[in-house]
Amino acid sequence: MSKRDSEGQIFGAITDTMSKAAMKHAKMYYEEVRHYSTDVEKIASNTGFTYEQVLMVKHYLFVDKHVLEKGKPPRRFDECFEIAESWRRLFGKKTDIKEHDILLIKHELKEMELIAQGLSQEDAHRETNKFYNYTEASDEYYYSIGMKMQDKLIVGGAIRRILDKNTH
Repeated sequence: MSKRDSEGQIFGAITDTMSKAAMKHAKMYYEEVRHYSTDVEKIASNTGFTYEQVLMVKHYLFVDKHVLEKGKPPRRFDECFEIAESWRRLFGKKTDIKEHDILLIKHELKEMELIAQGLSQEDAHRETNKFYNYTEASDEYYYSIGMKMQDKLIVGGAIRRILDKNTH
């Protein structure tokens, strides 16, 4: 757990989810996840999702390449600090898992289902957010613990990351 100074500011941790440090951490962690061999089983045990469901989500988020823009070659999603941290908690102690971490798995499973039905990744993501809005829930979590979130918008009363359609 991060510590706070006398004014409540977090120290000893990344406090800006869009900072260079956060992006560096996400990039490093995504690469680590690609090489993990025990995360899927542990996350399935921690969450109640099946091994197959977690494996599909892992490959979808961290390994597989996707058509993210018409006319451009498929590529992996850009790294995201919030997703990296959700995966870390899901893979860690069960007691550290947050509600939005579980929402991440639900979101990705629904999005993959909609893509299989013929929607583009972008449309599937937008439609999935109507049911399982990981971005909004994650933003609310980081806002509630006092982390600075640059490049945010107030939309519909909630703080949301300005989504780059290439970042999940």
